[in-house]
Amino acid sequence: MNTSKPHSSPSPLDILNVNRGLAHETSTLVETAYNQILLQIVRGKLPSGTVLKTTKLSDELGLSRTPIVQALQRLIADGIVTQIPQQRAVVAEGADNWLVDIHEMRLLLEPRAALHAAKRLDSETLTLLSEHGKAAEPTEQLEWVPQAHAFDYLLHTSIARASGNLPLCESICKCMSFKRLTYEISDDSPELLRRDYAEHLMILEALQKRQPETASAAILFHLRSSVEFRKAGGNII
Repeated sequence: MNTSKPHSSPSPLDILNVNRGLAHETSTLVETAYNQILLQIVRGKLPSGTVLKTTKLSDELGLSRTPIVQALQRLIADGIVTQIPQQRAVVAEGADNWLVDIHEMRLLLEPRAALHAAKRLDSETLTLLSEHGKAAEPTEQLEWVPQAHAFDYLLHTSIARASGNLPLCESICKCMSFKRLTYEISDDSPELLRRDYAEHLMILEALQKRQPETASAAILFHLRSSVEFRKAGGNII
């Protein structure tokens, strides 16, 4: 007799954690400040070597200095911003390429995770992925795009969590936290989003069939094709 509780599918909002921290206003403001500063860096508005003044950022972003300071501390911890003791924070060399470099990390990590996940994913997670895959099926309207983003995030993080390797899982989930940021700012055409969706289904099919090598190859192809179709000279991926 199966005594497990029936699962309910989380909404795209839940999956992407867009509303996390609403009970903690300061955390939400820090997240907003962090994302906005990072976006200005990758877009070249804050190039390498730029001194980051909290008062100026506070005025530009319409936030108090407290979340700005905390966001800068996080950016320093992540290596996007550097700071010498007793001096102001500065945008790190090459930080404008951060999202592209994160994608290169995923190329190294995720095929290995898929090898293990194909043998370890439980049936409940596979069912959940299948449900979200169906919900993200492209239509003539663009309402399916948030569902596609949620499917993307859920698929990649589920593979990471099923890898059985905690450092590997944590590294991939950290990368996906940056990928989540691109959902709001990328201007991918519907054709590219449809291509991504089809590739996600290929990955899911290999996982469902418990085919480790196929799953690994499918996710490697998917990540490589994202680089291939990225706009020339762009650094949002």
